[in-house]
Amino acid sequence: MYHTYKYRVSALDFIAKDYGDIYDELQKDIQQVYKQLQMNSTEKPFTYKDYSNIINVDFMNINYFESNSSNSHSSILNTVNNQQRQLNYNLHDIEKLDNRFFRAHRSYLVNLKQIDHVDLRKRIIYFYNGDCCSVSKLHLRYLLKLIN
Repeated sequence: MYHTYKYRVSALDFIAKDYGDIYDELQKDIQQVYKQLQMNSTEKPFTYKDYSNIINVDFMNINYFESNSSNSHSSILNTVNNQQRQLNYNLHDIEKLDNRFFRAHRSYLVNLKQIDHVDLRKRIIYFYNGDCCSVSKLHLRYLLKLIN
């Protein structure tokens, strides 16, 4: 584990050598890496600065940003893996950094490429991983044009 973090190796999986299906496990991992490379090769990453570090997040790994109710100068990044990360940027700053996100609500910026469907009656955006967020009545019609 130490070397994984020290050298920033993105470990995909742990495969025990004492089991008989190593070949199958390796094949599944190679297919997963291949799919991930295909998806990520077409989109440039979302890049932001955190103190003295420049951080790149795969664009296709982002579902949406939400405003942080406890701190108006920050927001929360929600990923396809159901992880959250606090950024020291409000939603307006993120819109300036990267114009690929759509303002669906005053509290949400969404990645249009991760939207699975929209419930028109409840005005809820559903993402491929099952996560969801609200869309305002004002932005609903334009959102539907963009995803269709």
